[in-house]
Amino acid sequence: MDMKKALEAIKSEMKPSMGCTEPVAIGLAVSRACALLEKPATHLDMVISSNIFKNAYSVQIPNAGTNGIELSCVLGCLLADPDNTMEIFAKVKPEHVEKGQKLVEEGFVTVKVLKSSQFYIECVATNETERAHTITEDAHDNLVYSEKDGKVLLDNRKEDVAEEETHEDFDITQYTFADFLKMAEEVDVKDLAFIQEGIDMNLEIAKRGLEKKYAIGIGPCMQKMVLNGTLSNDMVTDVKLTTAAACDFRMSGGDGSVMTYLGSGNQGLETMLPAAVAAKHLHASSEKLLRAELLGMLIIMYMKKHVGRLSPICGATLAGSGSAAAITYMMGGNLEQISGAVQNMMGGVAGMFCDGAKGGCALKLSICAGEAVYAALYAMDNSIVQATDGIISTAVEDTTKNLMKLSHEGLADVDMKVIEIMQNKK
Repeated sequence: MDMKKALEAIKSEMKPSMGCTEPVAIGLAVSRACALLEKPATHLDMVISSNIFKNAYSVQIPNAGTNGIELSCVLGCLLADPDNTMEIFAKVKPEHVEKGQKLVEEGFVTVKVLKSSQFYIECVATNETERAHTITEDAHDNLVYSEKDGKVLLDNRKEDVAEEETHEDFDITQYTFADFLKMAEEVDVKDLAFIQEGIDMNLEIAKRGLEKKYAIGIGPCMQKMVLNGTLSNDMVTDVKLTTAAACDFRMSGGDGSVMTYLGSGNQGLETMLPAAVAAKHLHASSEKLLRAELLGMLIIMYMKKHVGRLSPICGATLAGSGSAAAITYMMGGNLEQISGAVQNMMGGVAGMFCDGAKGGCALKLSICAGEAVYAALYAMDNSIVQATDGIISTAVEDTTKNLMKLSHEGLADVDMKVIEIMQNKK
């Protein structure tokens, strides 16, 4: 494995973001389109894939105090700036929300949903004399097409839109879990300082999430139960409540950024926090933790590359699998036990589907974080799910491919059904 390329790939997939990344990506896409216009846009025509719609429908927008896909679009327009990043909504003020809601009511935005789990956001912003057109594909800030009044300014669209690239010519699917473990053990720990930055950022958000009740308040609720003796103050509980608290904060639109991984803030939390909290209980050194996190990140990237950046399967199950591997590594596990921990996760939580981003995501993150610890403990006792079970294969790499088949073929209609249910709820 080319260590330099692998580290560059991981770094490229770690970006700070304020708020759920789907409404943020919508706002950023609109911002880029509207920034091409000399005069303010008078209408927005949007085309977004089903997974984007599902994840942006219910979740709170940072600093807005409410949710809404159309509002995310309008806020992007009002904050138009070519230099905006995934922290665009840090600029939202009450006057933006008030004006934005009025524009939504006036029909400023039209949204069309594509029956596709591919990451896709298309924006056409117009006024009386101008037209700007942008397309974002495959990643939240990956602008691939830009056009102003018929003049193409950028066109990096791929011929095969179903194909995803993680980072240049680094194809993680060509490697195995043995390769990932070898890299984690051989890498110069000084090259992993960027991972510590992500851990610190996400731990700070978890701390803020425990200060008061955000969203449905799973983190503070568990903390209260620890204080009154209902729950024991052990490693599993600490991992669960810390991860949940961070999710509570960001899903409620809290004014603070998290370090995302592979385009998702919740994935970033589930990737970094369980191992970081477990390290405290295991008395693992900072070097051991960083090597463990790297191992987990490589495994998660491998699994996500197969299953898809956005999929009907909850990303917490995959990120939790990487965390299970990382925790097993810190416990002194060998390759068989590390792989076994991931197999245990797939045997336990693989059926969890994504029904959109919302406050309740803290429940799923907490479940997967806790199961990551259990999966590691089971594996360390050599209690590993058998290859005769369901989608589990003898090799963990083959189990990942089975999950890919389930996601791409078996659950192909889940997103549209979730959207149908969302829109028809009373």
